[in-house]
Amino acid sequence: MPTVTRSFPATQATDPPTSARTRVLEGGSAQRQPPRPATTAAARPRPAPGPRAQGAAVAADGLPRWAKGVVIGGLLLAVAMPATVLMSRSMLVQEALAAESGSKAAMVCTGGNARAVDSSSITGWLFGGSFFSCGDWETRDARVQRERDRYETNYMARERTRQGLPPN
Repeated sequence: MPTVTRSFPATQATDPPTSARTRVLEGGSAQRQPPRPATTAAARPRPAPGPRAQGAAVAADGLPRWAKGVVIGGLLLAVAMPATVLMSRSMLVQEALAAESGSKAAMVCTGGNARAVDSSSITGWLFGGSFFSCGDWETRDARVQRERDRYETNYMARERTRQGLPPN
């Protein structure tokens, strides 16, 4: 039965620098290498950021990925909610003005804005709904005349440009 000899005690966690594995890795040299200083956790080089970094569920600053996702999601929600409310109110204004322009009434709304039903708090502003408040009114005849004048002015400017004359 062959005997097995060890060059170090079995309780040692890592091979000492003079082990057979180290000699094989160093090319079989019989010279004794000076002991290397033990590296601490702070002195260890970190992998470079990029696609080759492996197993990084924790970022360099110590935040886990899910926490970054929560923060980014919260920021997106904080920007998207007011933007959505403002866009819906803008569309409410356009819809109301379009309905007024087709109206047969003697007085027509020509400008206004959408307001929150309850603007006393942020939640009321975001979730309370909106209503349209007309600020500018004019008669139907005045509006028709204004549109005719604008059409005629645009037509004359196009004709002057087509003839090579400078616009007024």
